[in-house]
Amino acid sequence: MFERSDLIGAAAMVTSVAVSVVATHGGTLKPVVGALGACAELGMLLRRLILPTRLAWLGVALTIGTGFAIIGLAPGGLGEVPVLVGAAVLPMCVQAGPVRNACVAVVATGFGVTVMVISGSLAGLLAGVGAWFISDSSVGHAALQAERDRAVALLAEVEASRAARQEAAALEERGRIAREMHDVLAHSLAGLSMQLQAVRAIARRDGAPATLTEPLDRAAELARDGVQEARAAVGALRAAPLRGVDDIRGLIGGFPGEARLRISGRAGRLAPETGHAVYRAVQEAMTNAARYATGSAIEVDMVWEDCEVRVVVRDHGLPAGHGPSGVTGTGTGLRGMTERIEAVGGSLTAGPAPGAAGWRIALRVPVTATDGVPSTVSTAEPTEAPDARNGTAPNLAAAGGTGGTMGARTDRPPSGHRARTGKADA
Repeated sequence: MFERSDLIGAAAMVTSVAVSVVATHGGTLKPVVGALGACAELGMLLRRLILPTRLAWLGVALTIGTGFAIIGLAPGGLGEVPVLVGAAVLPMCVQAGPVRNACVAVVATGFGVTVMVISGSLAGLLAGVGAWFISDSSVGHAALQAERDRAVALLAEVEASRAARQEAAALEERGRIAREMHDVLAHSLAGLSMQLQAVRAIARRDGAPATLTEPLDRAAELARDGVQEARAAVGALRAAPLRGVDDIRGLIGGFPGEARLRISGRAGRLAPETGHAVYRAVQEAMTNAARYATGSAIEVDMVWEDCEVRVVVRDHGLPAGHGPSGVTGTGTGLRGMTERIEAVGGSLTAGPAPGAAGWRIALRVPVTATDGVPSTVSTAEPTEAPDARNGTAPNLAAAGGTGGTMGARTDRPPSGHRARTGKADA
């Protein structure tokens, strides 16, 4: 998945090669310079898409080497561009330390000497200083990007924790109100009902007329109904408020990173517990993506069908130049998601996105029919669902949500590659 900076860099490389070919003297050397330019671009593609992280420096070395060759064959061209591009990304491919410093020093010195020889002036050595400055700036930018990614992941964690605390505080307040209602209103109504029954019994014993006993009977009946309604209200207040699929829009809107929601099909009805389970699963999956694929866009697809609703949450892996946020969970998120979804009659699968980089969580839950009975739903996995499974949960470890907050795949490898073992974290 290419970013805007990749396209700009590719355009600069192609332009520099074209100018170098035009500036080359001799018809036989022009194809050679063109081929070298193609190799320079190939080096960047190898580093970006093909070579593993530990060997990415080979692609950069190819770009830098061909850049020096182009400078030698076409001094009037723009062979300096591949060298500077390589110098900018070289620090990202070599671990920090003496080796990285030595590599940058060699490239900067060689670049300065080459420019000095071509220009015939000692001032050309200053070009080496520029190459060193570019490399150093890329290191600073990478460090800033890493801190930003960590901040995004932490912000996602904070938002999830804040929502959980708010819900806990609201539940505690509801419980306090319920206790007050029970102690005051329900007890008062129960006492009133008993008093009315006693008055009615005395009135009947003393032969009171119907004009007196009938209002007493209605009052006693109203008091009994009030006691039942008060008890029902107390029970409703003590029950935890449930989120639903309608709240997912707000979850997407409040996410600190880039997230998109797509809904298709005609929305049906879900049982309150089912909607709450779907909301929690999406929340945990998004927090997990913020931890392990920081900087990647997150896509949430919700498809309504007659008998079920299917929800897929996926990311696109770590973008180039990004690293894991370093934020980890408790390792129970995915297992908790799976248990929550299965408890409402649904199913959940998780694993690497098929045919592309990234991680994918797919779930399906039954839609409630108009008569209140859940529709029949197939438990078969989606056709593109990953097969990384272990029992009821995928073969993943989870990184944590606490309470209703997001946990996620703690066993997700720290690199951008998604071949993980034991992942479960949302």
